Amino acid sequence: MNNSACFAILAAVLFAGTTAFAAEKEAPRTQTVRLKDGRVLEDAYILDKKPNGITLAYKEGCMFINFSDMPLEYQQKFGYDPIKSARYEKKQNEQKKALAREQAEEKEKAKKRKSAEDKRYKDIRISRQQQKISRLELELAEAQKRLDATEKTIKDDRGALGMSSVDSDQVSVESPWGYGGRIKSGEHNGAVRNKLLKEVDTLSRKRDNQAQDVMDLQLKLEAAQKTLDELLKNGK
Repeated sequence: MNNSACFAILAAVLFAGTTAFAAEKEAPRTQTVRLKDGRVLEDAYILDKKPNGITLAYKEGCMFINFSDMPLEYQQKFGYDPIKSARYEKKQNEQKKALAREQAEEKEKAKKRKSAEDKRYKDIRISRQQQKISRLELELAEAQKRLDATEKTIKDDRGALGMSSVDSDQVSVESPWGYGGRIKSGEHNGAVRNKLLKEVDTLSRKRDNQAQDVMDLQLKLEAAQKTLDELLKNGK
């Protein structure tokens, strides 16, 4: 028992004004108590008594002493009853075991609650990760579609450049730009080629940016899939 607990008991005793055992004729107000292990408690007096021992205040503090740790003379002086002590300690042990069981049950319930909360949180993370992957897959598909369209346009432009002739006054009507296309068939061939060359150059830069977008999305998708795999693995 620590000093704070002892002082609390002492304060309660002083407030009450008396203790049952301080008034006993055979037990002086203060005395020297010698224990079986050789310890000596000077100026000791009783603060509290239980069937299995007493709490003594003494010169250096206070402590609970089991009757079994006292010499026979002190056991007799303080009214030690082995039967009552055994019954009391048995009851105390049963209460301690009951409390330990309650604490163990509560600990197990808390563990199960935490496990359920962890699982629910993990399921939410898995669901969100799956949604993220689906979104990235759609973004990647759209980005790849844009890149493919740009690649096709560049290929067509280069094909038109190959079909156009420097000496020709018009673009061949077989090209995809004749009759209502991006480049009118009535334009002078030199102007047509310049437009096509400029467009190919612009689209080439656009294609490079789109290709980078596709690559970035692929990396994000791979990372997201890796995270999902780890979540699913840890959830098993």
